[in-house]
Amino acid sequence: MFIASSIDGMMMIAFFLLSFLALTSSHPVRPFLEGFDPNRTDHHDNHTLISQFRTLNRRALKDCSSVGPYVDISVGRISTISDEQNITVTISGISNPSGNEWVAMISPSHSNVDACPLNWILYKQTGDLADLPLLCHYPVKAAYLKNDPGYLSCKKYLGPFCLVRTCAASVTFHVINIRTDIEFVLFSGGFDNPCILKRTKPLKFANPNKPLYGHLSSIDSTSTSMRLTWVSGDKGPQQVRYGDGESQNSSVTTFTQNDMCTSLLPSPAKDFGWHDPGYIHSAVMMGLKPSTSYSYNDSVGWSDELHFRTPPAGGTDEVRIIAFGDMGKASLDSSVEHYIQPGSISVTKAMADEVAAGNVDTVFHIGDISYATGFLVEWDYFLQSIAHVASHVPYMTAIGNHERDYVTSGSVYPTPDSGGECGVPYETYFPMPTAAKDKPWYSIEQGSVHFTVMSTEHDWTPNSEQYKWLKSDMDSVDRSRTPWLVFAGHRPMYTSCDAALFSVDLRFTQSVEPLLLASKVDLVLFGHVHNYERTCAVYEGKCKAMPVKGADGVDTYDHSNYTAPIQAVIGMAGFSLDNFFPLVQSWSLSRISQFGYSRIHAKRNQLKFEFVSSNTRKVKDSFRIVKKLS
Repeated sequence: MFIASSIDGMMMIAFFLLSFLALTSSHPVRPFLEGFDPNRTDHHDNHTLISQFRTLNRRALKDCSSVGPYVDISVGRISTISDEQNITVTISGISNPSGNEWVAMISPSHSNVDACPLNWILYKQTGDLADLPLLCHYPVKAAYLKNDPGYLSCKKYLGPFCLVRTCAASVTFHVINIRTDIEFVLFSGGFDNPCILKRTKPLKFANPNKPLYGHLSSIDSTSTSMRLTWVSGDKGPQQVRYGDGESQNSSVTTFTQNDMCTSLLPSPAKDFGWHDPGYIHSAVMMGLKPSTSYSYNDSVGWSDELHFRTPPAGGTDEVRIIAFGDMGKASLDSSVEHYIQPGSISVTKAMADEVAAGNVDTVFHIGDISYATGFLVEWDYFLQSIAHVASHVPYMTAIGNHERDYVTSGSVYPTPDSGGECGVPYETYFPMPTAAKDKPWYSIEQGSVHFTVMSTEHDWTPNSEQYKWLKSDMDSVDRSRTPWLVFAGHRPMYTSCDAALFSVDLRFTQSVEPLLLASKVDLVLFGHVHNYERTCAVYEGKCKAMPVKGADGVDTYDHSNYTAPIQAVIGMAGFSLDNFFPLVQSWSLSRISQFGYSRIHAKRNQLKFEFVSSNTRKVKDSFRIVKKLS
C-alpha cells in the first residue's frame, strides 16, 4: 500500500514497537529504546536494538511440566523423504485433549524452537495477520490435533491389559524437498504459549542435491534461446540435456543471510524466517527455433523427461499469453503456514490445464510472486506449485512490493512488505532479461506484441534512470514489426477497490501516465489490488473513448484513431480478494471480485483479452482492441 507522507521507515517501526512494549507492563520499555537516535546511521548499521529485541523476545522453552508417560509421536516407518510426500504424523497417549496441542514441522531439525512471544510483530510487519506459532525459528508448517475430527470427542481407548485411557490423533503434512532435514515436534499451550511434549528423530531427504523446481524464461525476442533455472543442494555445476543431444552446463549462484535487509526491528529474512536456499542453477539452451517443441532433462537422470515450447519470435503474427498478479501459494494439507493465498491452487491448476492443452506461449506474473516475505522456505513451495506451468512455457515476471520493499532498501515505498528480502531472492530465482541487478525493468517482443515491464518499486520520476529507459524503450518500438504495445507493472493507476486511497499513488500516475499516452500504449496491466477491473480508454481519470459492441457482443476498442490506453487490474490470482467501493467511477467498465487469470490472444490487427474464472473456467469479461494497419 502507498504511504503518502515521507515518514521515515525506521521511525514507523520504532513507534510500532514502542507502542506495543508500552502496553506490556512486564517489558522494560525505556532501557530498550534508551539512547536510540533514528538519525544516527551507526545505530542502524550496528543493529543496536536488534540484539535487545532478541533478548526481550526470547524465552527458554522447556518441556511441558505435565507430560504424560504414554505420550508419543510417530511418522511410521519412514526413514528418508522423497521429493514430494504426504507424511502422516500420529500422536498417541494424550490423557486430556484440550484443543491446544499442535504439531510443527521444523527445518532444519536443530533450529531453535524456544518461545519468542514478540515474533507476532515479525509476522505482522509483512502484512500477514493470521494466528501463527510464536517460536524463535519459523516452523515450515503447523497443525492443531483438533484438525483430526475424532480427537476432542475421543472416548479414550481402554487397553486390553490395563485401565489407562488415552486419546490419539493424526495430522498429515504435504512435504517437498527443501534439502535440510526436518523434525516433527508436538507442542501444548497453543501457538502463543508453546511447550514441548515430544519430538521425532530428524528425517533426511533421500536426495537433497537433486535438481528441482525448474522454470523457464525468455532471454530475448528471437526465441532461439531459453533459460532454465532450478534449485539444488549441490553447488557444483549441473547439466541440462535438450533437443537432439545438445547440452549446457549450469552457472551456479546463491544468497546468504547477510544479503538480507534488516532495520531497528529484525526482519524475518535476517532472523527467524531464514532458510538456506541451497544453490540456484541456470543454463541457457541455445540453437532453438521459435514456436517449436523440445524435450529436456538433466544429465544425471534424476528428473523425468519434460517438454517445452519456445514462444513465437518478435515480429511474427500471433502470440497467446496468460497474465496475472498477486498469486502466491497455499497449503495442500490442513496445516497453517505464513501467508496463504487461497485462490492460488485453483488458478495454478487451471493454468496448467491451459498449458497442457497447448493454448499458452508465455506467462506473465506481474508482481507479488510467492509472498515469502522473509520466510525463505516458502520460495521452495511456490516454485514447486508452479512447476506444471513454468517447466513447459516461459514464466516472465515483474517485481512487486512483497519482493522488494523494505524500510532500509531505498525502495520508493518505505514499508516492510518484503520482510527483508529486498528483491534478492526474487532476482536470483527469476532472472529476467534486465540490464543489471536491482534494475528489474525490461522489454521483450513475442509475436505481434512489444511488452514493456517496469518496476513500480524503483524510482519512476521523470529524471530517474528507469523513466529514461522506459521512454527510450517505448519510443523505439517499430509498430510495423510489433503493432501492439503492452505495458506492465505492479501498482495500479486506477482502481475502484474500497482501499483505493492506499492502493494508488497519484505521484506515480502523474509521472508515468503521460508517458503511456505519448507512446501510444495499447494495453496496461497492473496487479497489487486483488480483483479484476477494466477501464475505458482512459487518461487523467477521464474516458477518451468508449468501446462499442461487436457483432458477437464483445466490447471493441478501435485504436486506428488512438486516444488513450485501456488499463486492466489483474491482481486476482491468489491473494484474498478485495471488495469494490459502491460508488462507480465513469472510467470503470467491468469489476469482478473472483479468482482467475487473463488470456491475451494477439494477432497483427486484433488483440483479444479475456478474464477467466479459475473455479468455473468460464470467461467473465472480454474485450478486443482492433486497428487498421497501413
